[in-house]
Amino acid sequence: MLQQKESYDVLRLIEHGQLCYISSENVQGKTLDRYLKYHPVIKKREIFLLLKEIAGQLASFHRCRGNPCYQYVNPYSIVRSEDGRIYFLDMQSEANRSKMIFMQRRDIREYFLPPDEKYYQHASKELDMYGLGKTFQYILASVEAEPRFNRREEYRLQRIISKAMGIRSTHYLNVSEIQKQIPRYEEKDRDKILNNKGKRRKKVCITVVLSIVFGGYLFINAWENAEKANQREMKRTESSKSEEKKSEKSDDRIKKKIYERDEEYLELALAYFLNVGDMKKSLKCLNQMENQTLAVNLKRLIKAYEKQKVPEEEEKFAASLAYLENEWKERSMQSEEKKKQAIQCLIRGYGLLDDKESSEKVLNLVEEGLKTDYLNDSAKRELLQYQASALEKEEKKEEAANIYAEILEDETEPGKREELYKKMVQLYETAGRRDMASDTCIQGIKELGEAEELKLTHIRLICADPSVNRDTCALKIKEYVTEDTELLENAEFKKLQKEYGIKAEGGNIWVRT
Repeated sequence: MLQQKESYDVLRLIEHGQLCYISSENVQGKTLDRYLKYHPVIKKREIFLLLKEIAGQLASFHRCRGNPCYQYVNPYSIVRSEDGRIYFLDMQSEANRSKMIFMQRRDIREYFLPPDEKYYQHASKELDMYGLGKTFQYILASVEAEPRFNRREEYRLQRIISKAMGIRSTHYLNVSEIQKQIPRYEEKDRDKILNNKGKRRKKVCITVVLSIVFGGYLFINAWENAEKANQREMKRTESSKSEEKKSEKSDDRIKKKIYERDEEYLELALAYFLNVGDMKKSLKCLNQMENQTLAVNLKRLIKAYEKQKVPEEEEKFAASLAYLENEWKERSMQSEEKKKQAIQCLIRGYGLLDDKESSEKVLNLVEEGLKTDYLNDSAKRELLQYQASALEKEEKKEEAANIYAEILEDETEPGKREELYKKMVQLYETAGRRDMASDTCIQGIKELGEAEELKLTHIRLICADPSVNRDTCALKIKEYVTEDTELLENAEFKKLQKEYGIKAEGGNIWVRT
């Protein structure tokens, strides 16, 4: 029976130099306690790497401004993703509420908090380091290293744990110090050992051989001279090849570093653009990239989005979108987060264009985006808004109105809800669905109360509908006027009076038949 995959909302740390951003994403994996349960024996090298990565994540968290400490450092708050990466749980996420409750259990608190701290109430770097020390202790107690730790390694690890927990007289100033103290695993070079043994044997053999072949010295000497000449030539050839290989390896390392550096700046740029809405910082990050082709095309998109206007050179803008779409196909396959980023960027770009092809692009991208796992509310709302707008451009008014109705379900701000009601009414009416337009007016008026524009629109709709009895029209108008006497002085109401023969005298209302 296949195990059900576990997923968690975790903190994703993006930092480069002085720039730092913390976002939340959902990853598949296991919490550290569960991972260790299913892996009782772990290679020594992997244990050291695991300790280093946990400490590295916590150190990064401490460096990020506005987030001086994590507070809940223990094996239940650490997640190892399916690709082997280490994350800390997002404790602000509602999805992790059960984990939060679990960590408040007495037995958990007593183990991972100092004796004088009874609850996870305070937050400090010292408490984080204490939790890190206890977590290291938990890891070493839960698994067996393969091969086993030597005495030097055991002593060093215990020293780290004791110092992190404040048992020793000296304390670590920051997590980076802990990270540096974690041992590196270097396998003994068995080839060297065997080689040394071989050398000793060789010395004995040489002594024997020399005594036997001394008489053939001249022949051997001549042969050796020829062999040495041959070896020198071979060394020159090998040296030349070695230099070429070193040069190739050096080029590859440089390319890798440039790529990794560009990825860091790109991640930050997209975070500022898509999540924070800070275009200046996003463009600043892109200016630092070596891959200027990607940077230039993405900057063109961001600048256009900021102005909500397509640049005068529309063809160049369209070409930039096509480039990004093609460039990010591979990127979209790397992770769900990168896929969402690519979709959001492209939608924001194609959404600025008015042609039918671009509208179709938006609709296809929205459809793909809505299938993306772990789409947060704001991102979903944005996708739906672009979907509705694209449907409007394609003259699919009723479908667009239905999408706005879906957006309305999650909108909480009264002003925005009123705008959505008015938009829906307009679209339904344009689509020839006066019944839906009228029902939407009634729903909006009932909810919002003082929605003057909706009331006037409803009056116009029922007066223009020959199937609605004139007395019914008059009663509804009287209801609205009674609720809001200022309606009688409204310029739009006076126009309706002239157009439909509405008379108001002494509290009575008549509508011309």
